Amino acid sequence: MQKKTDGFDEFSLRQAAAMAKSEAGQQLLGLLQSQHGDQLHSAMQQAKAGNFAQVKEMMEAMMASEQAQQLLKKMQE
Repeated sequence: MQKKTDGFDEFSLRQAAAMAKSEAGQQLLGLLQSQHGDQLHSAMQQAKAGNFAQVKEMMEAMMASEQAQQLLKKMQE
């Protein structure tokens, strides 16, 4: 049974961490930092405060670019 943590299950959090360490994940993080640095910082602060609905909204907006979408597809391969 998977442990629930503020609406996210433990397995998906581990998966996200592994994906972030991949080459495409690092490229995506760099893209987000260069194009949305202030928004990314704000999203991290919201996550720390437990405001996951707001984080989801912010991340969806940041990930809408074609370049971000291409990197997400690479991460899923």
